[in-house]
Amino acid sequence: MKNETTSMEAGNSNNKPKIILFWNAFHNQTDMMFGFGQQPFLDAGCQMTNCLTTNDRSLFTQSDAVVIHAGDYDERDLPTGRSPNQTFIFLNQDPLPNQSRLPCFSHPHFYNWTMTHRRDSDVYLGMPYAAIRRRENSEINNPSSSKQHCFQLSSKKKPIVWFNSLCSTQSQREDYVKQLDQFIPVDIYGKCGTLECLPRNDPHCETRLLAHYKFYLAAEDALCPDYITGHFYHALMNNIVPVVYGGADYTQFAPLNSYINVADFQSPKDLAEYLTLLDKNDALYRKHFDWKEDYEVIRRPLNGWCDLCQKLNDPTRARKSYGDLSEWWNEQVPCWPGSSFFF
Repeated sequence: MKNETTSMEAGNSNNKPKIILFWNAFHNQTDMMFGFGQQPFLDAGCQMTNCLTTNDRSLFTQSDAVVIHAGDYDERDLPTGRSPNQTFIFLNQDPLPNQSRLPCFSHPHFYNWTMTHRRDSDVYLGMPYAAIRRRENSEINNPSSSKQHCFQLSSKKKPIVWFNSLCSTQSQREDYVKQLDQFIPVDIYGKCGTLECLPRNDPHCETRLLAHYKFYLAAEDALCPDYITGHFYHALMNNIVPVVYGGADYTQFAPLNSYINVADFQSPKDLAEYLTLLDKNDALYRKHFDWKEDYEVIRRPLNGWCDLCQKLNDPTRARKSYGDLSEWWNEQVPCWPGSSFFF
C-alpha cells in the first residue's frame, strides 16, 4: 500500500489525516465499493478531504475509524485492544428482519456509530445503488417549460415485467404477485418465473427487454424502513414506471408520480385496474415521466462517505456507543410482515 498517511494531495492538507480502516469486505469488495486512499474523497467532491481509507490492518492502532460490514461478519475475526479515541462503525446495506440476536449484535458497547441505508443512522449511506437529485438550472417552477420525453411509447406493448430469483421472501412479494397476476398479466423472468432473457449472460439483454414494458415491479424481499434496492432505480433509468412494493417512505427518495406504490391500493385487484387504465391511456401514462424534466438519477451516490469524513473531523462530536444495537435495528424501527399489503 502507498504511504497515504504522510502525503495529503489536496484540501484540508493542514489537518491531521483521518484514517478509516475497512476491517472486512463489502460483498467481496475489499474497498467497500468506495476506493482506497484519499482520492475517493477528492473525486466525490467532499467538503472535507483529509480522510483516507485502507484495509491494511497494520494501521489499526493509528486508525480513527474502523468500519465493519455486518454482511461479511466473522465472530472469530474482530478487532481487539481498541483505543478509546477510535470509532467502531456498524455498516450494513441489507435488512436483517426478525433476527435480533445475530452475532454482529452480541457485543454491548462495541459499536459507536451506525452507517446503513436507514436515514436515522449516524451516517446515512445511500450507495451502492443510486439516488435522485434536482437537475442544475431546474425549471421546476416554470410549468410552461414542459418538454417531450425521449422514448418510444409505441414499442411498449406489454404491461408488467418482474425479474426475480429469490422465490420465498420475508416480504411475501411472491404471494402478492400471484394475486396481481389474476387481474393483469405479469411476465416473470428468472428462477421464479417461466421466462428467460436471451441470449444468456448478455449485459444488455434486460435493457432491451424493458423497452417493451410499461411497468417494472420493484418488489423488495423485506419490508424494512428506508430499504430500497437497485431495482427501483434501474426502472427509473430505463424509462419504465416502477411499481414499488417495500417498507420505505418513497416520498423521501423520489418525486411524486415517478412511481406507483402498492401501498396506495386496497388490493391487488385495485392496483391492476389502475395499471390497466394507464396502459390504455398514453397521456396519463406519460405523466409518470414529467419528473425527468427537473430531476435525474445518479449512480452510486457517495454522500455518506463525505459525511463520515466530516463527522470524524468534528471536534465537538460527543462520544457514544450502542449498548444493544439489536434494539436500535429491530425494535425501535422494526420491519413489517408481508401480510401488511394483504387485505
